[in-house]
Amino acid sequence: MKVVIIEDELIAAENIRMVLQEYDPGIEILAVLRSVKKAVAWLSDRLMEVDLLLMDIKLTDGISFDIFQQLNIKKPIIFTTAYDEYAIRAFKVNSIDYLLKPIALPELSLALEKWKELSPVTTPSIDYQLLARQLQLQSPPYRTRFLVKQGSALQAVPVDSIAYFWAQGNLVILRTREGRSYTVNYALDGLEDQLDPHLFFRLTRSVIVHIQAIVQINTYFKGRLRVQVTPPLEEDLVVSNRKLAPFKAWANR
Repeated sequence: MKVVIIEDELIAAENIRMVLQEYDPGIEILAVLRSVKKAVAWLSDRLMEVDLLLMDIKLTDGISFDIFQQLNIKKPIIFTTAYDEYAIRAFKVNSIDYLLKPIALPELSLALEKWKELSPVTTPSIDYQLLARQLQLQSPPYRTRFLVKQGSALQAVPVDSIAYFWAQGNLVILRTREGRSYTVNYALDGLEDQLDPHLFFRLTRSVIVHIQAIVQINTYFKGRLRVQVTPPLEEDLVVSNRKLAPFKAWANR
């Protein structure tokens, strides 16, 4: 079986690779593609070689359904997603298999066995553009968990347990309310689009904070505000004059 993985998280892609090899060491992974643009370019030339696609929903430059607007793909697809069950009812209606991250061997095995049983005659005809519209209407496009690496293991961190994201140089660190820290493969600009704006706010260039991580707000020099968070952060969090109004509106929501 020849497989292509379309996934923008390096840790998630590596997890899928490991689980596939555990299921069947003979599986050949032809490519790991991280964006709509790269997927379209690669599949345009080599789609006929592919037996199965494992495809994340949200990629660095759009959603995976954008690929189907540019290519006519009639290959079996297993979607991988960080959305909760309620947010992907459209997939059930259309008989598409999906796996919630982090992906484990039992769930992947069942999905692969199902696709093996489906012949071209019985494979459902799916309107992917319609499916994309259904997904957008039925669920907010916000992450519910992040897959992180802890030693040699992978762990899913629920969004509700995150205190803040903190950029240090080229690294972005996720810190939980319990004080555990993990690096994530996203820039803060990309994270802003994935986080519920009712819960998270970009306080400074280097910090996005969860509302429940804020323990105190004090007045500061020149009318600005100084924010204290828990767990404590190794830098002062000062809300600039430009962000004062939106921050107060967010905090008072």
